Amino acid sequence: MAQDLNKVYNNNIKNHVIKDINLTVEKGEYIVITGKSGSGKTTLLYLLSGLEVPTSGKVLFHDISLGDLKDKEISYLRRSKFGFIFQFYNLVKNLNVRDNIFLPIEYSKKNEGLKHEKIYEYIEMLGLKDKLKSYPYQLSGGQQQRVAIARALAIDPESVFLFF
Repeated sequence: MAQDLNKVYNNNIKNHVIKDINLTVEKGEYIVITGKSGSGKTTLLYLLSGLEVPTSGKVLFHDISLGDLKDKEISYLRRSKFGFIFQFYNLVKNLNVRDNIFLPIEYSKKNEGLKHEKIYEYIEMLGLKDKLKSYPYQLSGGQQQRVAIARALAIDPESVFLFF
């Protein structure tokens, strides 16, 4: 949930990118944010996911304000409750497909991720089974994006943020 969310960048010119946004997303609901290039879509997603701090207002997740969390707490939240699929994949180039997919489980330090069987179901469904030993540079853009999707789902996140 976002309450009176604002983001102002001040690079010698005051640029009010996000202004007085109020938004509630219910469990199981899908939200699509559309708009022209430069309209603040990515900034809004960064704010909602805790990747960026608002100038004013607040973002709540389970009634907890992300702005009240310490760095370790917000990092834990992003590692364990949020899945991220970025436009440019952000795969680790020296890890193979399998290791890229399982990486968030290692960093989350939790056993709440999906069972390996379920992750392998995603791998099969996404057409990556024969690519597990391949490295990102050996994959097409679409294959890399599918690896990023499997990686985002591997921790069984409560929310998934897609940046396209």
